[in-house]
Amino acid sequence: MTEVDAARAVSLFFRIAVVGLSVAAAVVMATANQVFPFNYGAVSYTKYSAFVYFVVATVVSAVCSAAALYLSVFKATPHWVVTLLDVVTMGLLFSAAGAVFAVRSMLPLYLGVEGADVDVAGRWVNGGFCQVAGAFCWRVTTSATICAFAAAAVAVAVLTKDDARHRGKH
Repeated sequence: MTEVDAARAVSLFFRIAVVGLSVAAAVVMATANQVFPFNYGAVSYTKYSAFVYFVVATVVSAVCSAAALYLSVFKATPHWVVTLLDVVTMGLLFSAAGAVFAVRSMLPLYLGVEGADVDVAGRWVNGGFCQVAGAFCWRVTTSATICAFAAAAVAVAVLTKDDARHRGKH
């Protein structure tokens, strides 16, 4: 196996990983909901626009990444089309992960929680939210972490693809 073939194999491996990680991140976030004990209400990813954006962005990135994978395997289009799909995928994944990491610590301030009264809300702002909504917070954090790994995998796939291309020209 030549260096070009090895770099291409690494790129393909990471492209496949991006598709799987993007889908996994979307599924984990889409299942993020929790009913609170003692009639405190309920919370769902659909109550937060940043989380809805996250699900849409990760699904679109999975589609773009799958298209880039297909096109890079079969070399059906010019190189710039795959590069454009890679850039879109990377931008969506980094922005989605960043949005969730930025918003997740501020969840209590948004208070998109049905039935929550002001006293409960005050306690949630001081760190009690994730003690009460532990499953929800865990899913949000896990999905953002998976998304960050997917974004890093796109970067590795792009770097190894370009390395294989440049080595093949020498």
